[in-house]
Amino acid sequence: MVEHGQPGAAAPIFAVFSGSGLPAGWLYGLRRWRAAPAVHPLIATGILIPATWLPLTAGSPLHLGCLVVLTGATIPPLVALFSQLTESAVHPCVLTQAISRLGSAGTAGSAGWAIDALVPRGGFTVTATAATAMTLQSLTGLHLLHPPTGRPARKRAGTA
Repeated sequence: MVEHGQPGAAAPIFAVFSGSGLPAGWLYGLRRWRAAPAVHPLIATGILIPATWLPLTAGSPLHLGCLVVLTGATIPPLVALFSQLTESAVHPCVLTQAISRLGSAGTAGSAGWAIDALVPRGGFTVTATAATAMTLQSLTGLHLLHPPTGRPARKRAGTA
């Protein structure tokens, strides 16, 4: 926001970004999804791609504020989804360790150094590139989340 002469706009934009995740996470948790759980990461990260590339097009703080609504809305569903997938993929004895590593990976982030080194758009570029890589990883790992043939999938409580 400094490059636009409005450094005070950063806090409201961050509030919009964070606030948009509240209803998105709530709605994600309420919905019964028809797609197989293995497809969810591909769908969620596929939505994250435009949500992270679009802020690069922002020409003003107001435009950026409008665009980060979508970006902020994608994060809570992804966190919930990755927690569910982690829980279903690891042995209960190491679940706490796996969840803590998941949280550490999510907060490690590398956009801060990119903003300092490459100008503010550098942070958006790093984030967008990571979202694209995550989608490609979801696509290539899709087969890993399907139950082996001949063995029924483990049923979750509340599903038929």
